[in-house]
Amino acid sequence: MRFQIILPYSHSDEQLREAVRQHLGTDTPFRILKRSVDARQHRNIRVEYSISTDLTDPVDALRDRIAVQRERLKTLARSKTPPLVVGSGPGGLFCAYWLQLHALQPILLEQGPPMRRRVRDMARFMKQGELHPWSNICFGAGGAGTYSDGKLITRIRSPWIPFIMQTFVDYGAPENIRYLYNPHLGSNRIRQCITRMLDDLGQRGMEIRYDTRFTGYETDGEGRIIAARSAADERFSLDALFLATGHSSREVYALLRGRQVAMSLKEFAMGVRVEHPAEAINAMQYGSGYQKRYPRIETAQYRLAKTWKEDNRAVYSFCMCPGGYVLNASSDTHGVVTNGMSNYRKSGRFSNAAIVVNVSREDLAALGYDGTDAGMELQRELEERFRAAVNTAGSCSVLPGQRLAAFLDGRHSKTLGETSCLNPVAPAPMHDLFPTFIGDGLRRGFARFEHRMRGFATHPQAQVFGIESRTSAPYRIDRGDETLTSPQHPNLYPVGEGAGYAGGITSAAVDGIRAAQAYITGLLGEDIFATASERLPREP
Repeated sequence: MRFQIILPYSHSDEQLREAVRQHLGTDTPFRILKRSVDARQHRNIRVEYSISTDLTDPVDALRDRIAVQRERLKTLARSKTPPLVVGSGPGGLFCAYWLQLHALQPILLEQGPPMRRRVRDMARFMKQGELHPWSNICFGAGGAGTYSDGKLITRIRSPWIPFIMQTFVDYGAPENIRYLYNPHLGSNRIRQCITRMLDDLGQRGMEIRYDTRFTGYETDGEGRIIAARSAADERFSLDALFLATGHSSREVYALLRGRQVAMSLKEFAMGVRVEHPAEAINAMQYGSGYQKRYPRIETAQYRLAKTWKEDNRAVYSFCMCPGGYVLNASSDTHGVVTNGMSNYRKSGRFSNAAIVVNVSREDLAALGYDGTDAGMELQRELEERFRAAVNTAGSCSVLPGQRLAAFLDGRHSKTLGETSCLNPVAPAPMHDLFPTFIGDGLRRGFARFEHRMRGFATHPQAQVFGIESRTSAPYRIDRGDETLTSPQHPNLYPVGEGAGYAGGITSAAVDGIRAAQAYITGLLGEDIFATASERLPREP
């Protein structure tokens, strides 16, 4: 039986149990399927629970099927060359994990260092401005997801999501991520989980090669990949190649284009990261005086979006970080990129989010960009333009910023206010740095969002930083709907955000499992998971 329970925000666990007892008329065991907060009425903020008396855990049934597949693959695995997974972000990590669970011990290549060294490299960049090309916000153990707030929410539907959440719990995440509407680990907790997961995979026999940059591959006469090469000219024989290199691995895109791997231009988005005092966002979402009514309420979030269909224009918030920090997410010294994160407790004094404008093929053509590389060319140009606005040649350590009011009015800010950014910031005329369609789109979006959240565009302490240019990959690497392999290479599996098939930690992890399972299905000749009720989802 499934049913809903609605309680005041400040309720206790005992009050929840009592509400369930009253609904059922008996003291019956139950489990929480979903918990969400309804803050539409500021004086009556409520918590909605979806409850089930069926205590069957879908993850247990899934693990039973994993055991069946594993037994069937054990003998075959001993005779196979190991598969190779490139990239240890969520797509590559869960791909490698799924393969290992099925006795197919892969080799995992990561161009950056282990997590502990990556954290030190990031601290050096923030304090001293020294950017490591393979150890930064985008690259290193865990991928970009470890420095993007640890948000696990996703809009896709997939039978693998409960398994992914339970896996994070197994490696130290709180149990409640399995049912929260907005599951959130924070950058600090997800780093711990991924470190434990990678350490455990290595202890169970997986070869994990850090500081090993994938640079090429060899094929047989029929296009099948037989080996991969590293920057140190190491050769890795392989049975299948899973590429999960992320949306910022431009060298990999160039390699694939040079090998005539089918790719296409994909719509993406660019804009700014806006920051407000967390107290201001709380008041907008919960109402003035919320501290007295809800003294322990969580730091507020928001999701904003507006579409003008007649103009094919969309403006929306992305990667909202409550009680978080603005980050310099540059991956090379030629350009500057901004991002955001928050830790598990969301206790920072500021909240931030990306506010971005869609970039279509028509937008790119109007600016003179054409072909598959058009999106990346615009990314590069704008990142270089924003970098040069506040940095000396060869440096990308300073983020350009502007007071939001000045940005919207088209005037310069001589100074910036206090900010959460851990890197240096400097005022820049950001309103002059964007192409017209992005600048106009941002101004229209902020004006619309002001109607949704009074003070969002007019708060005197609101500031914007730029450029937010890596919301998603500007490419899609083609692959078959069923096999998930490249048309050019029957054992090349493009995976996750970098391949254009995911948009966050959870959806990338789902895609990694889907790719690994597609490979297993090819080995076994059938997919024991693909029953009528559990068929794998199509691309998100």
